[in-house]
Amino acid sequence: MIKKRGLLIVLAFFCLPLETFAAPNLVLQCLAKEESQLHKSNDQGANYHLNQDLINELAGSNTIYFKKKFIDEICSSKNFSPSISLLKLLLTKETSIFDLSAENSESSEGSFRLNFIREFQKQAPRLLIQYLAGIQGEMATANCLEVAIPETKTIFDRMKYLEEEISFNDIVKDKKKLEIIFNKLEGLSSIRKKCQKDFELTQKKLSKKVQKKI
Repeated sequence: MIKKRGLLIVLAFFCLPLETFAAPNLVLQCLAKEESQLHKSNDQGANYHLNQDLINELAGSNTIYFKKKFIDEICSSKNFSPSISLLKLLLTKETSIFDLSAENSESSEGSFRLNFIREFQKQAPRLLIQYLAGIQGEMATANCLEVAIPETKTIFDRMKYLEEEISFNDIVKDKKKLEIIFNKLEGLSSIRKKCQKDFELTQKKLSKKVQKKI
């Protein structure tokens, strides 16, 4: 159902000229283009699921606005896809990425927008944990991501042992640690390759031990 909905959003976006998109839709448009690329490459991994979650969240409102500098950062990042860029900003900059300059919080429409923004931002910690867990599941070894980015182990451990006691927001409240995690995620491709090499090396060593015993 989510996949079909996402594809319908993509089709709807590409049937409209760029001039028709307001500020909030520019971000959604970038996410839709990313989804199209992921679909073409048959990539349905962690990044795809993050992309789908963000599209479905943003599709719930057409009246929220992002500040231009953050739109550029989300859509034109050299280090991350639009989905990961948006997730990073939601976690590190929180609601400051939204343009509320023309907002009237006393009006019913203004109140709705503010509530939507707050609820949207609250989803970010959960999305991060799901994304990291998805990446870990794609690695050649069970603890590859935790070894490469020790800060993620702290998050996983806190989630595992404290999930019932504290909220997702409390789990990822350390902004410095979040910055470190995202900085290291820039080298995710290298982390994957090293993990695969380490796995293959371990397998060779085990194979040699078995052959010696035989």
